[in-house]
Amino acid sequence: MKKFILSAALTALYILSCLFAPLIPVAAQAEAGAYACILEKNVYFYATKDLSRGVFTLPQTYYVKVLEINDDFCKIEYLYDDEYTQKLTGYAKTELLTFVDYVPKRPYLYRLFELSYTIDGGGHNGDGFLDEIKVQCAYYGDYEIGSTTYCYILRNGDFGYVPKPATLDIEENTEYAEWLKSQEEATPPASAPVESEAASPAQIAILIALCLLVPILSALILRSSKHPPYDPDGQ
Repeated sequence: MKKFILSAALTALYILSCLFAPLIPVAAQAEAGAYACILEKNVYFYATKDLSRGVFTLPQTYYVKVLEINDDFCKIEYLYDDEYTQKLTGYAKTELLTFVDYVPKRPYLYRLFELSYTIDGGGHNGDGFLDEIKVQCAYYGDYEIGSTTYCYILRNGDFGYVPKPATLDIEENTEYAEWLKSQEEATPPASAPVESEAASPAQIAILIALCLLVPILSALILRSSKHPPYDPDGQ
């Protein structure tokens, strides 16, 4: 009898775990070395884990490489080293990043433009004097102060801010939207409506019944263990 009651209690606990295990949310985990897409506006690149140290806003629809993952900030990498650009390592708010499980073909916005500087007192072009100098700059992102938008740029190895030129256009990266569309097309239509993750009334009723049944079965087990063995020859 004792073994039967114990078996029934274990069976009840097993049913309970099977019924409600799907209701426990599982957080999606991203791995270091993966990429994250910038889909929100005003996602800042930070020099340190400090909200007051925002350097520039990362271009929307482009990506950052994730080096470390934490609850509040992720350590990230943006752009790469070449003749006009330098790789930057900093931080971004974890909650504003959209992690992806693929390697984007064009993760970073590579945008070069020229800055022109006019020299006061020019006008001696015929004598070999220059009245205008043009410098190639690499664009990293925007930084707004009041109603004025500046660009964070790399110019001749130096980082700094300049007023954003009106002719500086930022091309949208459609790679994430195309990937999302391909995932939707690859998913077959559901044959039945998806059940809600919330517990149904029937599940709640079963849960209550099992919660009441388990302590009763446990009490019976303890009670039966206290009875002395039956002696048919005893008086």
